Amino acid sequence: TGPTISVDPSQNAGALVLRGADLDALSDDPDDLQSDLQALAGPAAGPNGGQIYIDGFTGGQLPNKDAIREIRINQNPFSPEYDKIGFGRIEILTKPGTDKFRGTAYFNYGNDIFNTRNPFSAVKPPFDLKEFGGNISGPLSKKASFFLDLDRRLIDNSGVVNGTILDAQGNPSPFSAVLTEPYRRLRISPRLDYQLNSNNTLTMRYAFTKNAQDNQGVGGFN
Repeated sequence: TGPTISVDPSQNAGALVLRGADLDALSDDPDDLQSDLQALAGPAAGPNGGQIYIDGFTGGQLPNKDAIREIRINQNPFSPEYDKIGFGRIEILTKPGTDKFRGTAYFNYGNDIFNTRNPFSAVKPPFDLKEFGGNISGPLSKKASFFLDLDRRLIDNSGVVNGTILDAQGNPSPFSAVLTEPYRRLRISPRLDYQLNSNNTLTMRYAFTKNAQDNQGVGGFN
């Protein structure tokens, strides 16, 4: 039997498929993970970099790495099923439910006690980071299963201001201040899978993301 040719995009000679241990080498932080994937995908058509597809849809928030089953980075410029030229296309497939109840949890903490002094500030800028979440999955019936993913971030960063102000007589004097920049994020993403028959599965997925950011852009002379 001679070699066969497949039209499956995952079989493209330029495709990179990441799963299992390959995913463990990537960053656990979703923002850093997105930067890693953009770097792996390389240049893309347009100014915004490669498109990211999550379970076939664009515009979604990158899920936690624990919720990712497989990542495909493809360089196929002639795929008619996509709305843009397929350079640097990043396809993320999330995990379906499992046949047994399983779950994971994580917690990440950082504080300014581990930081060095900032040479541009008279006092050490405050910093506090708490990231926690996890997922749980399991069966609902013989044909149905669920997967629930949760991510919560509580980050208090700081902006250091260094500028010059004028007094009432017009004499310049240095001005320095430190302002807290709180960032809060909550993300919940449930998924249901129902097996219609041996060849077709119905998947329903919903993602809720809430971001709150204050005092952004403060720092330097601003």
